[in-house]
Amino acid sequence: MKKTTKFIINLTSVASIVLIATLNASPLAVVGQPTPNNVDGGPPTRSGGPRFIQPTEDPLTPSNPGPPRSSPGPTRRASQCVKGKIKLTALVPPNKIGRTVSEYPLFFFYLPQTDAPLAEFVLQDENGKQIYQTTLKINNSSGVIGVSIPANQNVSPLEAGKNYRWSVALICETEDRSADVSETGIVRRVELSADIRSQLEKADPRQKTVIYAQNGIWQDALSTLAAARRANPNDAELAADWESLLDSVTLGGIAKEPIVEIEQQP
Repeated sequence: MKKTTKFIINLTSVASIVLIATLNASPLAVVGQPTPNNVDGGPPTRSGGPRFIQPTEDPLTPSNPGPPRSSPGPTRRASQCVKGKIKLTALVPPNKIGRTVSEYPLFFFYLPQTDAPLAEFVLQDENGKQIYQTTLKINNSSGVIGVSIPANQNVSPLEAGKNYRWSVALICETEDRSADVSETGIVRRVELSADIRSQLEKADPRQKTVIYAQNGIWQDALSTLAAARRANPNDAELAADWESLLDSVTLGGIAKEPIVEIEQQP
């Protein structure tokens, strides 16, 4: 089997450092704000689809937003690498900050039609140290992709109260990484209050999505609903929930795209 050479993206940028710094006001965040529409401490009743509520502690926009989403590299090859109207897109709120309660969360992005044979995912801590990196075989796939962080490969779990930067890049030219097309996001692990944990224990997947979304836990709202949709691809209510959740963070244009799986290289 031909060995694939892996490349490491230089992910250190002034914009990301400034953004991460704005999130370090408190050493440990505990999510416990009241969940709307809950009755007697149980799961919330649903009124329409799930809508993400931005935590007030997080800035609505980055201090320095950097390049626009899906900004291509300088070469002509990069500009021709991505096809279609929807470009490579990280599935994150507009401020690019996604909260999670998981030590090993899932990260989602939209993969467009592309000539690139490979994509690369990298996760770094707030000091720029690489925690995890994997290469993805694209094989002409297109749709919403989830990347998992393995818990059994000596990968350190995310620590509560800390911020991490993740990036996905289309490798348009293996010999010229300046041609990469990339997207980035920030993930912050938080802890839940006993009240919210109790609600989640009583909830089904659709209710869990609502609880997470209403309490600003973006990564888990998205991954919970994505898992339900993969298990029930023909469920119209889940499809409507998915559209509502993505629309609440200005990603409604991706809601009709399929959820697909691609191989992660160890």
